[in-house]
Amino acid sequence: MTAPEHGGPSPRLGQQPGAPRRRAAAALAVAAMAAACGHKQPQGGWLERDSHAVGQSHAATGGGGGPATGGGAVAIDPARIDEADEGSVLAALERAGDSAPAARLALRAARLAYHRGDEDEARALLARAATAADEREVNDELVALGAAIAAPPVQPGVVAVLLPLSGRFALIGSELKAAIQLAPAPGTTWKFLDTRGEPEGAEQAVDAALAAGAVAILGPVGQKEALAAARRASLRGLPIALLAPSDGADPAAGVFRLVDSPADEGRAVAKLALTEGFPTVAVFAPRDDLGAESAEAFVAEAQRLGLAVTGQGTYDPTGGDVEVDVKTFLNLIPAKNPRLAQHLARAKTQRAGWTSFSPDIPFSLLYVPDRYDRAAIVAAFLPYYNVELRTTEFPDVERLRRKHGGRLPQVVQLVGGAGWNHPSLPIRGGEAVQGALFVDAFAGDLAGDTGAQLAQAFTARTGRAASSAAAQAHDAALLVARARAAAQAGKDVRAAFTAALARGKLDDGACGPAAMGVTGELERDPNILEVQGDQVVVAP
Repeated sequence: MTAPEHGGPSPRLGQQPGAPRRRAAAALAVAAMAAACGHKQPQGGWLERDSHAVGQSHAATGGGGGPATGGGAVAIDPARIDEADEGSVLAALERAGDSAPAARLALRAARLAYHRGDEDEARALLARAATAADEREVNDELVALGAAIAAPPVQPGVVAVLLPLSGRFALIGSELKAAIQLAPAPGTTWKFLDTRGEPEGAEQAVDAALAAGAVAILGPVGQKEALAAARRASLRGLPIALLAPSDGADPAAGVFRLVDSPADEGRAVAKLALTEGFPTVAVFAPRDDLGAESAEAFVAEAQRLGLAVTGQGTYDPTGGDVEVDVKTFLNLIPAKNPRLAQHLARAKTQRAGWTSFSPDIPFSLLYVPDRYDRAAIVAAFLPYYNVELRTTEFPDVERLRRKHGGRLPQVVQLVGGAGWNHPSLPIRGGEAVQGALFVDAFAGDLAGDTGAQLAQAFTARTGRAASSAAAQAHDAALLVARARAAAQAGKDVRAAFTAALARGKLDDGACGPAAMGVTGELERDPNILEVQGDQVVVAP
């Protein structure tokens, strides 16, 4: 699936970007992810350091206390060194030699270098401070910064896995942990770290992964956790493969995304509409973040593909009554539909008027991106208001013409997403969902050999069926383990891992074949499933 392009350079496949370039590019990845999730980039730049990491937090440029030196003639007030910009500090440090306040100047310059991700330069400046006359005055701060910069040796076999193993999201964390443990990963040690489902926990887990010498990170799951973890991991030069379902990645920054997003689903449905020959499409989505993301991507992709988007509507997902929203979507408000108003006025009863009215339906495919239970409620209202759904391969045209008073109605193909993939959908939706299609990354027991094996093994281990999220985490673990194995012989193991994952592909995943796109997001063709009778089958 196609991911949005980001406004920064990405390496060609096989290229091994250096750490400074990787960290500089990381801002692009997190900015794109923030935009996809509806969050704004933190003011002042996402690379801003945490105060506890360096003993004190500084801005990247001076606030007026350190004027530019021009030709080097302007000195810095020793009391305002921590307000000076990097150029002024370095110029003053060169003039000072080993005389005071050389240590304080070197400390300030090291903090700024560390802030922008150049740890080698920061270490060199700390060494420079060691010989300065005023070293003892700032010794504690030099030691604190040195401890923050010093990284433990990389353990080539260790991959940290960031999951919510406690707290309100612990159930999904335990599910993904089981799926990852089922992935064949010889030579890889998974180090599971608890994020508690919180951004702060994710940041702490990244620090723990670095302290453990992990070669890379897999996870976390939540969107806010992913933003926090990607920011921190990129800053520390630790590649991260996210399991959060939101658009945004940057391989040059070591940030990858290995699971589908709601936007991916929306784009996949639009492509299905084109492939199956539905020229007019519509979307009826719940009024929540996931519904909006799916719907917006569907509309954008459909328009890009040349399809006519002839209907867009939303409904309240918090209650069981969606009838008013369904009527609004179908233009069944008498005050706004003169033909309907006239029909109701002529009818013997209101009920007879509603059940005999033939609505004008301008679309041949309707996408409902919601859970199976709410989607079944929405689907049931459509035939109630005489929307003809494609429930058989060849509808009886003459019967439809008679039913609609001589008019031949538009027959609509109902389509859903991964949320529809539940064994109770055919029973809940009844006749309304017969023939309905939906897309999902994972087809469960209906999948190929690897998918079927995972489904059976997961049920044996946990006592429940594997979800699409679990199957995608399993495949992500396969990709990460293979990249780790390929990188083990590299000189810079983390850079080698980043390059290997950027080239990653699966021919035998539980969710089918997949390959890493140039944007650092995993691309795969979804399974297309269909409701037939009381079962869900793979669509022919």
